[in-house]
Amino acid sequence: MLTIGKYKYPNQVTFSEALAVAKTAITKFEGKMSNKDVAETLGYKIKDPAAISGYIFRKFDDICAYNLMKRQRGFVKVTDVAAEALDPYDTNKARVGKAKAILQMPIVNLASEEWKGEIPSETAFPAKLTELIESISWQDAQKHAEPLRKLFTELFPYLKETTETILESIKEEELPIVVTEKETKPKIVGELRTEEYGILKIKDDVSIEMAIKLLQSLRDKLTASKEEAEKKTE
Repeated sequence: MLTIGKYKYPNQVTFSEALAVAKTAITKFEGKMSNKDVAETLGYKIKDPAAISGYIFRKFDDICAYNLMKRQRGFVKVTDVAAEALDPYDTNKARVGKAKAILQMPIVNLASEEWKGEIPSETAFPAKLTELIESISWQDAQKHAEPLRKLFTELFPYLKETTETILESIKEEELPIVVTEKETKPKIVGELRTEEYGILKIKDDVSIEMAIKLLQSLRDKLTASKEEAEKKTE
């Protein structure tokens, strides 16, 4: 698990891998797996369950972050939403279940809503993160850009597949989706528009610092291009 601002998110186990573990729990263990069985399903050979490493347990936390399983003392148990997400006979029900699980992840819920299900380009992603999570620095945005973009790239398509009818059914069931409390956003005082990096909104010290570094980067590129052009004319 990694943390950006006040949000935790999985980075070692993918959603598809978590689904596979939950499916094994349902089909082979009646929905309840010992820690040893979970570790071995993840590909580890375990002789002594008491000696399972912290690294492996962190993968357990990643699986549970997708809301498909819950850790309890000595074992891991599938959730009701996991059983729904893995329904082998009702495609619609399974689709709803996957959407429910994903939407209960605060960082994914927030990003999907703010970005309308569209993932920013790789170059614009860090700047978009600073707009999404007001408390983070541009250094944090750069650090988490790659793992978060990878996570969103896997999860957003599951939400795109859901129709308005399916999303309505989620609301009707009063699913306890975590709705993040949005921070009061400072007034935008300007914008820096670039063809390569998109639009950077200037609103605070963090965005000003990012704008300065971006302008420095653009100046370096222009200088390099100019020098290269001059060499060709010599």
